[in-house]
Amino acid sequence: MLNDLDLEKLNNDLSAITQTTKTYQNNLQIVLERFQDLLERYNSLKSDYEEEKAGRERYKRQVKARSLIQDRNPFVLVLIDGDGYIFEYDLIKAGAEGGVRAAQILRDLIRAELPPDLPDNCRIMVRIYADVFSLSAILARANLVGKEARSFSKFTSSFTHAQDLFDFVDVDAKMEGAKSKIKEMFRLFVDNHQCKHIFFGGCHDGDYVSMLAPYRDETNRITLIKAANTNSEYEGLGLSLKELPSVFMSTSIEDRPLPSIGPEKPVCTHFFKGTCRFGASCTKSHVSEAFKIIFSETPFNSRNKSPSKNLSIPSRKQSYAKLLPKASENTTSRIPVDKDGGRIDTYTPPPSDESFQRYKDISPRPCNKYHLLDCCNDTNCSFAHGHVEPEFLDIMRYQAKRRQCHQGRDCRVLKCIYGHHCQIDGCTGRGSCKMSRAFHNFDPRVARWVEPDDLTKDAEEERFEAMWNGTNGGNQIDTKDKEIEEFEAMWSGTGGQTDNHDPHSISVADTANEGTSPDLLAAEETASNFSIEW
Repeated sequence: MLNDLDLEKLNNDLSAITQTTKTYQNNLQIVLERFQDLLERYNSLKSDYEEEKAGRERYKRQVKARSLIQDRNPFVLVLIDGDGYIFEYDLIKAGAEGGVRAAQILRDLIRAELPPDLPDNCRIMVRIYADVFSLSAILARANLVGKEARSFSKFTSSFTHAQDLFDFVDVDAKMEGAKSKIKEMFRLFVDNHQCKHIFFGGCHDGDYVSMLAPYRDETNRITLIKAANTNSEYEGLGLSLKELPSVFMSTSIEDRPLPSIGPEKPVCTHFFKGTCRFGASCTKSHVSEAFKIIFSETPFNSRNKSPSKNLSIPSRKQSYAKLLPKASENTTSRIPVDKDGGRIDTYTPPPSDESFQRYKDISPRPCNKYHLLDCCNDTNCSFAHGHVEPEFLDIMRYQAKRRQCHQGRDCRVLKCIYGHHCQIDGCTGRGSCKMSRAFHNFDPRVARWVEPDDLTKDAEEERFEAMWNGTNGGNQIDTKDKEIEEFEAMWSGTGGQTDNHDPHSISVADTANEGTSPDLLAAEETASNFSIEW
């Protein structure tokens, strides 16, 4: 029989076993709960993994499909400003057939220039934008096309129909249509993945540089086509510059005999308006009045009866700033003249709005005679003889150049401060221009430099008084205030229709042309729109 000590020991052992069993059960429960949580997290991660895996596979399929789509119809874009890129003589002379040949040659040349990594099925899309009316006039002057309006359209039409993706688009030069369309086409296709490469032909005009600047050095994406007169700014873009001499002229148009317009056969004004009912049986010449003006005399010099050299496409950006000679050592001792002996002024740029406003605020105003001629002997002169800022001297010179010299283009006074021809782009002598029509038709090319006539200080002062006070037909200006008012009226547009603060911008419909036929006015407007690069 167990004694009390044994019973107590057994009881303690039982209690220990019971406690151990409870601890085990508790630990087991905790382990089971943790395992359950781990299992749930595993299942969740597995589900996420399966979704990610499925998404990745789906993305791979999309990328592959997109790649197939992008490679399905690859093409390169040839984008050309046709006002600065003229086709070769032989192609233009061939008319409609020449348009077909030009398209074929251009296609072959571009294909030969394609990067080697492009697929073999890469197609060529060509977009040429140009003012066909103006282009026809220039080419007709070179005797490359007929005298009728839009005579170059036969070439452009056949060029368009020669290839499915070739288009020669006629745009209106007045609306800057070619430039705006080319820029929008470039922006549309430059980030298009199907467009594998762009051949850009607009290097004659610096306005495209800012558009191409973000793609500097991207030779794998853009190639420039060299123009007859390539702007030097394009060389700094780091892009390849290719020449296509067998399709585009590499130099300006050479001399061509002017087409004759027989005076015995009058021009049909109804044809000019597009309302002639007789067609080919009409007894009058079907040449627009605008073309008659263009072909009968050069835009700059009515005395020049021979064709001008280096004719090229009319460009809205060509201006007297580029055509007229600049001040140099030659101009300090000799006078530039054209081939007929007419004096040519160095270019005098118009002042900015800010400079002109500051000039108006000067009091007292600078003396023209003192600062421009250094010959003011008036001891009671009310105008300033002190220091004048260079920008104000430029304004004074500009004002003086706007007054025509009473000796005309025969003037040989070396330091003559007056104008010997108008320097305002597009001005024909109407509206607010102070110069006569004879001061607008001239050839800006310098033929030679001639020796000036000697003129004493007294003679210079007499000429100044005669010119400034209007004794030679000029406009009387009694005070500098009136001079400023007159100049400001020109600047702000109250003295005539203006455009972009151009003090000589004029309107074809100006009332100064009363009595002039509407046909002739329209024709003169057309002719004045040609800013030809000589």
